[in-house]
Amino acid sequence: MKLSESAYLKFKELLFAGDVRPGQFVSQRELVKLTGIPLGPMREALQRLEVEGLVQIVAQRGIQVIEASLRLIRDTYQLRILIEKEAAAKYAETVADAEIEELEEAHRRVVAEAGKNGLSETLLNEAQDVDWRLHDSIVEALGNAIILKIHRINNDRIKLIRLAHGKLTLLTPGTFNHAMAEHLAVIEAIKRRDPAAAAAAMENHLSTAMRRALGF
Repeated sequence: MKLSESAYLKFKELLFAGDVRPGQFVSQRELVKLTGIPLGPMREALQRLEVEGLVQIVAQRGIQVIEASLRLIRDTYQLRILIEKEAAAKYAETVADAEIEELEEAHRRVVAEAGKNGLSETLLNEAQDVDWRLHDSIVEALGNAIILKIHRINNDRIKLIRLAHGKLTLLTPGTFNHAMAEHLAVIEAIKRRDPAAAAAAMENHLSTAMRRALGF
């Protein structure tokens, strides 16, 4: 692995572990110390991170981790809606029965476990994995490398937004039931092979998620 790639990945590890925070300024030399990677590769990584919208390089001040502003939240979720509505419609037409049944079973399993034993942190983490698996599977099924790259970069912004609001996962005891019900509505439309209904269910889910993130 190139050192610049390693620096890029280590910075994201620091960010999503909460070691550097949204809005925080940090110098290149501080990042070198934190990551153990030389200045040259670190600069290359920072240029990539700036293009992806995770940091801003500010003259005379250093590197600022992007703030989770209301505009960033709105723009990020609007992009998700544009991509995932179309992806859900296509997925309804192409997904194998076994794959969508497996995704449904994973959702129903965590819902049943929550109903039986309550929502532990472990179960919330498992539910978050199930959540991301549905979204990623739908986008990956498009078979479009450009869209998939945009989706993955946008997911990093989603993680940053959640981190800024105190949770790397947006699934909480208060949102769990609603989010799982919204996912199951998407899955049900896909199982019926109804592209329009799948797109509408996905738009409803992501629009609701955006309103939660905006505090509405």
